Amino acid sequence: MKNHSLKDKVALVSGSSMGIGKAIAMELVLRGAKVVLNGREEDRLGTAHEEFSKMGYEVKAFVADVRIPDQCAYLIQETIRSFGQLDILVNNAGISSRGSVEDMATSNFIMLMETNFNGSAYLSKYALDHLKKTRGNVVFINSAGGFRGMPYNSAYTASKLAQAALVDALRIEWYDYGIHVGIAHVGFTVNDPEKKILDVDGSWIYLPQRTNVNLASPQSVANSVCDMIIKRKKRITLTSLGVLANLIIRYLPILTEWIVWTNRKKIKEEFTLIGGEKVYEKTSSSLLPKEDRN
Repeated sequence: MKNHSLKDKVALVSGSSMGIGKAIAMELVLRGAKVVLNGREEDRLGTAHEEFSKMGYEVKAFVADVRIPDQCAYLIQETIRSFGQLDILVNNAGISSRGSVEDMATSNFIMLMETNFNGSAYLSKYALDHLKKTRGNVVFINSAGGFRGMPYNSAYTASKLAQAALVDALRIEWYDYGIHVGIAHVGFTVNDPEKKILDVDGSWIYLPQRTNVNLASPQSVANSVCDMIIKRKKRITLTSLGVLANLIIRYLPILTEWIVWTNRKKIKEEFTLIGGEKVYEKTSSSLLPKEDRN
């Protein structure tokens, strides 16, 4: 029996052609919402769109790169053109990297901040006028890495900390509009086999499945996020490891610093330098909205 707790709501989920984003989109349609899918790769997004459509769900899909303000505006415009309103924005699109500050390509810092922070800020900005009308929800899919800066993961954690600061600001700025602003700190989760991260040299590699920690399922994350939207919770922290990390970092910062310092080699070896097959792909125009392609 379907749960129609979000019946007639319209949701836009960035980065929803695979992984957690796709799982969130699926949970939203199961609860009765109309959903706009988004991704940077046209083929992968098309496959996801076809999968949803075959199951009878009312979905649209638009290629857009959230790093580019005009494409974020385009994505919001197409959502309104398709469904006439916007009730829920899920800022899920994000990328990760690995490596020390010393060795990391400078392009990684740019790419991560533009995607994880700027992209969520742009989409939220362009969605605001429409969310005011529906007194809707905007949710940011963050990470346990958004609690503090971590060695050998500095660019990623810095971008997630910046996004968390944006959430704190928007929650106050948008309070009088009746808009719910929430953040989900997601712990280690089973990743899609095709998930890519930036290697230390700036190239893309496939992220191997972690075997050294307990992993949440994308479906359980999606369920928690949708419950958060319905209950209009300010924040949730997922996985027991994430909850523990949050408590220690927040209430015992000196102990946190000591734990990270004494485990710095383990962090480098087990949580950062985890290997990964190189991705070889041709440059594609699929990052552009169709009307912008030559």
